Amino acid sequence: MLRGHFLPADRRRLFFGSDLPRSKALLSAITLTLVCTYLVSGVRYALYAPATSDNYLWAVYHVHSTMSDGLDSPVEIARQARMARVALVILTDHGNPNPAASAFHMRADGVTIVGGSEAKLPEGRLTFFGARQVPRFALASSPPRAIDQARLWGAFPIVSYTEDPLYGWHYWESDLAPGGIEVSNLFSCVRALSVFRKLLLALYYPFSQYYFLKSVAFPAQSFARWDDILERRKTWGLIAADAHGGFHLGKWFSARVPSYYATFSLAGLGIDRKYASQPEVAIRNGDFFNCIRGAGEPLVFDYFATNGASKFTSGSTVPEGSALHAKVQTAGQTVQLVLIRDGAIERRVDADNLDIPSVPAGVYRLEVYLPHHPLLPANVPWIVSNPIFIGSAPYDSHPRAVNSQAVEASRPASVGVGSAEVTAVQ
Repeated sequence: MLRGHFLPADRRRLFFGSDLPRSKALLSAITLTLVCTYLVSGVRYALYAPATSDNYLWAVYHVHSTMSDGLDSPVEIARQARMARVALVILTDHGNPNPAASAFHMRADGVTIVGGSEAKLPEGRLTFFGARQVPRFALASSPPRAIDQARLWGAFPIVSYTEDPLYGWHYWESDLAPGGIEVSNLFSCVRALSVFRKLLLALYYPFSQYYFLKSVAFPAQSFARWDDILERRKTWGLIAADAHGGFHLGKWFSARVPSYYATFSLAGLGIDRKYASQPEVAIRNGDFFNCIRGAGEPLVFDYFATNGASKFTSGSTVPEGSALHAKVQTAGQTVQLVLIRDGAIERRVDADNLDIPSVPAGVYRLEVYLPHHPLLPANVPWIVSNPIFIGSAPYDSHPRAVNSQAVEASRPASVGVGSAEVTAVQ
């Protein structure tokens, strides 16, 4: 006799399938609801477009080309940069150093590309850009010595991947003296995501690259490392695109997602237009701000100090008792300003301007938040300024490049290539 003969009627119907059509209908309804929800959300993301402004030049730092593992040549990168309204691209091609990329320099249709290297040291990754001569020997394994060597070549050294789960930087001794430090890295943001959030990113990215804004982060520890270095020397904070133009699929194939254009549209370095002839000078001087461009570009971002009739921008040292000012204008976004002094919050205001008539000595930088943005999390800064140094402090200063000639004076000769001008690497 069949054992099923003794099962309760409801269980027999479940096992022998008399309720199967109803189960299939329920499953189909659930699936249809999920698909519709996904498509409606996707269309909403596809319709999102950030506000743009022509009031600033935009730069992108940490980009890889075919001189290492990037998918496209500098000429193609310049084309996509122009599409993204980027004026300056800073290459960081792999090598210890990369001889071809380190002293590379190109101008093409309004886009400047400055070459550089990403070196793998035992303590992590060090990048540098803008070498005035082709490096003739490998970088030392010691971070302080490697940084000194990069400066010897006329390059600007930057500590990279400060809190990356795979490539994280490990050397934080008091003799570490970089010119800059990555306070966020877009590729590191992806690596830090949970499996579920990576799945969501893969599902919604085809609708819009701006869905990535939900994953952008400035690790608190990166800010803490930066503030610690600022106690003893001038060092600029940079957001890193870590752009490759896509990724390789084995030896012969590649996927061009995310493209250079898509990555360049997400985040960048904002530069005053007074540097139009040589935007690299602004980066060396610390006279720029970090911006999540995908959340919108500011109509106005002005962070400065005044002493008498003199105005001082970020990267400057000014006398104690100077006034500090900030002004932000957006295309209809509510902003919150957070003033940081010596690594701690000094003042937080829900307003688009800040004026302090006299401030005590310290290192001051500004963070701007968008509390009601549809994609960028409210606890992630939209803009991160570089610091202003008030009063005397026990930090070392690196020389400011006053004008374009200061940077260009010792570059190798350039040669014309089509509509571009490329520095000859010998």
